[in-house]
Amino acid sequence: MINVSRFFRQMSLGRKVVVIKLTVSTISLLLIGIGLLLHERAEFERQTTRKLTLLADVVGLNSTAALAFDDPAAADETLAVLASDEHVLAAALYEQHGNLFAHYRRGDITAPLPETMPAIGNPTFTDHEAAVLRPIRLKGKLIGHVYLGADTDEWQETLWAFGGSIAVLFLAVAAVSVFASIWLQRQVADPISHLAELMRRVGQEHDYTLRSYQRNDGEIGVLVDGFNNMLEEIGQNRTELERTRDELRQFNADLEQRVAERTAQLETANKELESFSYSVSHDLRAPLRAIDGFSRILLDEHSATLNADGRDSLERVRRGAQRMGLLIDDLLKLARVTRAEPTREPVDLSALAQDIVQTLQAQDPQRQVRFVLAPNLKVQGDPRLLRIALENLLGNAWKFTGTRPEAQVELGVQSNTPTVYFVRDNGAGFDMNYAGKLFTPFQRLHAAHEFPGTGIGLATVQRVMRKHGGRIWAEGTVDRGATFYFTLN
Repeated sequence: MINVSRFFRQMSLGRKVVVIKLTVSTISLLLIGIGLLLHERAEFERQTTRKLTLLADVVGLNSTAALAFDDPAAADETLAVLASDEHVLAAALYEQHGNLFAHYRRGDITAPLPETMPAIGNPTFTDHEAAVLRPIRLKGKLIGHVYLGADTDEWQETLWAFGGSIAVLFLAVAAVSVFASIWLQRQVADPISHLAELMRRVGQEHDYTLRSYQRNDGEIGVLVDGFNNMLEEIGQNRTELERTRDELRQFNADLEQRVAERTAQLETANKELESFSYSVSHDLRAPLRAIDGFSRILLDEHSATLNADGRDSLERVRRGAQRMGLLIDDLLKLARVTRAEPTREPVDLSALAQDIVQTLQAQDPQRQVRFVLAPNLKVQGDPRLLRIALENLLGNAWKFTGTRPEAQVELGVQSNTPTVYFVRDNGAGFDMNYAGKLFTPFQRLHAAHEFPGTGIGLATVQRVMRKHGGRIWAEGTVDRGATFYFTLN
């Protein structure tokens, strides 16, 4: 069955139409033939039953006298008349008690008749014989039975004739089916096969100018028109796509050119920035160091000749020069972080933080700050840039807890996805309405006389986090501390 199904699937559409048409016609003709054959068989049995019943009743009527007067010879003569019917095989008369009284057998029949009346239905049909048993009555009294047996040769003749008719009819129907299938193939299968061949050519040759010619005004015509319209639209879309590709190639070429120009400009700008950084680092530092140095000399050696206003002015000059120096350092640090390309290697944040805390405590041994550093904070990143970020975060926490008698700074991690690290303190805090200014250079939320600084540290931290594909944000409350959260990718 699997091979037949595979063979049928591999047939062309035209052959499938012919095979299906012939199969349906054959099955229909077989079903009709079987129905007619059953009808003929039933009709034959009815006619045979009627004939045998009538003949048995006639024989029984003519045999009443022989039975009544116990004359078997007369009964044999009556039964012998049945020889005129070539289909009667045997006949018998049985007396009232069921014993054989008289009988008749066709000349070619040698089998003896039963000595006692057989118990058969009315009538009985076998493959080659039909039999009937009828009662014989005289004035309403049962005096015996007559048995008749006949062959079914008429049925065989009818069957052969019926088979011949069916064969002729089958040939006629097959011929009509073949012609109808051929016509149907030309009307339906051929256009569809042509469409399939056209689709194969389009798929192989990518030639969307090919068209199918309509030869049908019905659904096939609609299908052909739709296929042609689809090819037309695909061809237009392909042309548009090629044009778009050409434009995209040109755009990419222009973009590459612009990127190259921008890269060259960026490299020039970076070189200028490096030159500027060098100038700032060397050319500006020297005058600042000179201003601070000469101011300190004046204070140390000539303070006696200066009044209080003069000394205060020199102190202001020194603080300004020192602040300018710090600002230059922070700007250079921010520029280096912005230009730096981070490396990726394992970094222990806990160890970095511990080293930074020791440095902070060494700068001011008198301060008592409780540091809570989570252990084994391992990340992948640039150790130099991450150290700069932690120095600023922990340094800010150290600075803004300066007024707290029981200061506390914590470095920890939240179990979120992605992992979120934090630095928390119980220092001065800030107003959340101004949180957006925290990471902008030179933006400060506290006065310089309260907490010194340049306002560049958090901007530097933000650039470090961006370099690592992460981000930083803060939460705080005035006089209740602040928490800085950051992620690393």
